[in-house]
Amino acid sequence: MINILRADFYKLFHTKVFYVCTFILVCFVGIMATAYSYVDNMPADKRAAFEEKAATNSGTGVSLTMSDSVDLSKTYLQSGTRLASDVVQEGSIVIFIIAIMITIMVGGEFKERTIKSMVAKGYRREHIVLSKMIVSLVSVIVMMVCVFASAIVIGGALTGVINDSTSAELTNQVRCCLGIVTGYLAFTALYTLLVFVIRNIEISLIVNILVIVILPNILSTIESTWKIPFSKIQITTGVQKIIYSDASTSALTHMGILFLGYVIVSTILSCVIFRKADVK
Repeated sequence: MINILRADFYKLFHTKVFYVCTFILVCFVGIMATAYSYVDNMPADKRAAFEEKAATNSGTGVSLTMSDSVDLSKTYLQSGTRLASDVVQEGSIVIFIIAIMITIMVGGEFKERTIKSMVAKGYRREHIVLSKMIVSLVSVIVMMVCVFASAIVIGGALTGVINDSTSAELTNQVRCCLGIVTGYLAFTALYTLLVFVIRNIEISLIVNILVIVILPNILSTIESTWKIPFSKIQITTGVQKIIYSDASTSALTHMGILFLGYVIVSTILSCVIFRKADVK
């Protein structure tokens, strides 16, 4: 197991896709900071029209949090830490990049028959799955740390302020970010599971992208229609509370345990399915 982990971590930090995906997200940080800065420096009349249009078409483009009454005194690019908090909440782009990275990293080993070679050499299949799962989760954590750091640096450089939050506000931002990143890790485990089930990089990529699109709607529909108690709080409601920093400590803890459960279940299913799989 240790030898497999060592080899997989070596591959991770010598794989172009990891660096390319991280670079894309860092570029996204720069684009978001530029967009915020542009809005902040708009003339009052143009900014009011822009915010009204953004509020009407919420969910598309760069996400700007709006109130019912437009407050032209609000500054979107306030500090490095606030930019980092805003970036991590842009879930769609982050989850999309994670799906691509995990599919290429893990699926590529099936395509190159690296995993087949490991099985032929007598390595236990459960150890192979556990190693890939651990490395996938670590890769996402490292990527998000790079994104946080770049957001703090870029936001701090553009505003001249690294952190303008009170200790309570900063604690709330950290709780929010940790909650969302835990959700990203749950998606990572799911993507890795699907790659081990399909074992084809092209089909896995299509399926993982479809999961991004349809899974939240499926969960929301099931919860609202059948009222199935996935947890003491509904998943979609809990995620929204995390995103808007409105979740209590107990709710965040509960969601963290729930997402950890997804990781564990995905890992177990990957081991069970891959144990019986025909590796070509």
